[in-house]
Amino acid sequence: MRSMRVGLFTDTYYPEANGVASSVYQLKKELEARGHQVYVFTVSNPAQKEKETHVYRMRSLPCILLKDRRVSCAFATKWYRIIGALHLDIIHTQTEFFVGHIGRRAAEKFHIPVVHTYHTLYEDYTHYLKIPGNAKLKGIIRKWSRICLNRADRIVVPTEKVRNIVQGYGVKKEITVQPTGIQLGKFGMVDWNEVTALKQRYGIKPEQHVLLSIGRLSQEKNIAEIMRFLKVVAAVDKDVRLLIVGDGPERENLEQIVQESEIASYVSFTGEVPWSQIQNYYALGDVFVSGSVSETQGLTYAEALASGKPLLVRKDDCLNGLLETGVNGYAYENEMEFLAGYRKLFDAQTAIEETQVRASVQKLSSKVFGEHIEQIYRGVLDGALAKAS
Repeated sequence: MRSMRVGLFTDTYYPEANGVASSVYQLKKELEARGHQVYVFTVSNPAQKEKETHVYRMRSLPCILLKDRRVSCAFATKWYRIIGALHLDIIHTQTEFFVGHIGRRAAEKFHIPVVHTYHTLYEDYTHYLKIPGNAKLKGIIRKWSRICLNRADRIVVPTEKVRNIVQGYGVKKEITVQPTGIQLGKFGMVDWNEVTALKQRYGIKPEQHVLLSIGRLSQEKNIAEIMRFLKVVAAVDKDVRLLIVGDGPERENLEQIVQESEIASYVSFTGEVPWSQIQNYYALGDVFVSGSVSETQGLTYAEALASGKPLLVRKDDCLNGLLETGVNGYAYENEMEFLAGYRKLFDAQTAIEETQVRASVQKLSSKVFGEHIEQIYRGVLDGALAKAS
């Protein structure tokens, strides 16, 4: 089969640490490994110092509403010339805004088929927009999402949860469920000397039971709930610890909650850590915890499983097909279920083997992800060719 020239359009990309950036980064690597020419269009980032191949960065400014994100302020005309000169076979947009909009307009201008991945349920993020009429924003966001998605030739979503939601928006185009893959091998490449040093830095002792949270510290991640439940756990197990890895707009508030409560000695914050070292931080924990209900897939859940860490997470439809009760973790809906799951995971009679946990996530390899997206591209191109003839 001939190689394809693919354009990926995204508002966030490496070295930013989030699910969308990771998904696009892995997709580029896997498609290139399969012999395709892949070009990423994204925003400029002062933190990016390394030389990049086939990555085009548009001038951008810090986002006022999301301080850890940037938004494009580039002139589209210039970018249309650049995109047109690449003679792309397919455009794959990863966002409904800014850079994604340029990708969609370029596709229309040059008659290029479009695949669109719907990563983010933006209606779960309207609390960042503290403006009059905020209650109406959810409806506006649904309408805008419907318009963007119906302009694509094929839509990709990470879970059945998201397919059901966007169909409820009134999206009529064909939707394919394809979870984002992860680089499974990375999470076995642990530097145990570094792990030992990190345990000393954060005061983690061998006998302690470490609950691990990794991700963006934001309101929708519901980390405050985990802190409330930690009080209940600490009442029956003085060896429990909660290690919170990551940064974000909610960090200051979370640190204040900890300092003003009786759980201060049980909680540690690491701040943002380099992606190159993330496997060492997963190795610090015994169980991965999350209170989020805003996930479309939850890549950190998959990463935790690849690291051999069972899950103790809030029940959500995104877990269907990933979480197997008693096999790789437990889901909870309330405080007592959280405590029950904790007890099972740290009881010698009901603890889950690490090898069993790792085995449960093999289906989410980045290689399989790349293969399936490639098949989607070829199907879209075949459909466009048939329509033209």
